[in-house]
Amino acid sequence: MRIDQHSPAGRPDTEEMKVIHKALRREMDLLGPAIAAVPAGERAAAATIAKHAGLMLTMLHEHHESEDRYLWPLLHERLTLDDSLINTMEEQHEALAKTIASIEPDLPGWAATATAQLRDHLAARFRELAAALREHLDLEEQRVLPLIRERLSVAEWKEPQKAAMRNLPGGFRSRMLLAGVVLEDATPGERRWFLHEMPAPARLIWRIAGARLYAVHVRAVRLTG
Repeated sequence: MRIDQHSPAGRPDTEEMKVIHKALRREMDLLGPAIAAVPAGERAAAATIAKHAGLMLTMLHEHHESEDRYLWPLLHERLTLDDSLINTMEEQHEALAKTIASIEPDLPGWAATATAQLRDHLAARFRELAAALREHLDLEEQRVLPLIRERLSVAEWKEPQKAAMRNLPGGFRSRMLLAGVVLEDATPGERRWFLHEMPAPARLIWRIAGARLYAVHVRAVRLTG
């Protein structure tokens, strides 16, 4: 099932990546304010949001790792005259990875202590990460996705998606939460595509329990309700 019904048959449906990008933009934009809103000493709230932040960083990391392994090498090969844009993609990934590495070690400490110092540090780092990620994803969508549609086969396009899915956390709760992250702002067409990509048992579990689990989770991590 394709999201973009007007794209040529046999070419990658790059709208699929935009669905993931939309979810990543939203979550990274929300994490800085969510962390900043936790009162000092509120360890339960800090632990809940820190755990969610860790899951979102894992999602982002696996998304980029799969591109680094499967997409950029192919585009380097096929853009023989000028592959500087792909160099830029790789450099931006490296910079984002460094920011993630500066965040992850402090999440457990904040979860355990909920200190104002760690809270403010993490909120600032997530704001930096969100801004850098938005710049990167905007450039990728504007200039790289058209190249992928032109230069890669459908099988080559699908491989990094499969790799990212293989490497994401395998527990029931994490998988359902990640599905919810993607589906939250999905259009009807995007929703149909994503659910179609899920194994049939996972689709059933999502409808029976996953959607409700995600709704409760969202209220907790956004300090609402």
